[in-house]
Amino acid sequence: MIAIPIEKLKNKPEIRALILVVEDEALVRMMLVDVLDDAGFKVMEAAHADEALHILATVPDVQVVVTDVEMPRGSINGFELARRVREDRQDIGVVIASGRVAPAPGELAEGAYFIEKPLYPERLLELIRALLLRD
Repeated sequence: MIAIPIEKLKNKPEIRALILVVEDEALVRMMLVDVLDDAGFKVMEAAHADEALHILATVPDVQVVVTDVEMPRGSINGFELARRVREDRQDIGVVIASGRVAPAPGELAEGAYFIEKPLYPERLLELIRALLLRD
């Protein structure tokens, strides 16, 4: 678990970053979008990794990708999406979430965070803010 000094988060002015949520389950995706929107972020959404890659290729302002691991409709899973994002754009932070699959050693893209489902909004927001604040 990553320890983030709370004073660093509290003293930072509100960040209005663009977050891309990649989740195949519509209700989970809507919940994540609501949580992020309520926290003041701009949010885009994709139902699978292929859609997310298209968005990332056309929308250069995305700063963080929050992705599920298992997405049957796409051609790749969330771990592969994270690897591609981090290879192409080191400036984009990645949070990978799953309730069934934990990353095997070496499977988590460098600089990405993993969070177990069910997601707790406070923890998700903490990880996103940590990604946005890192140098």
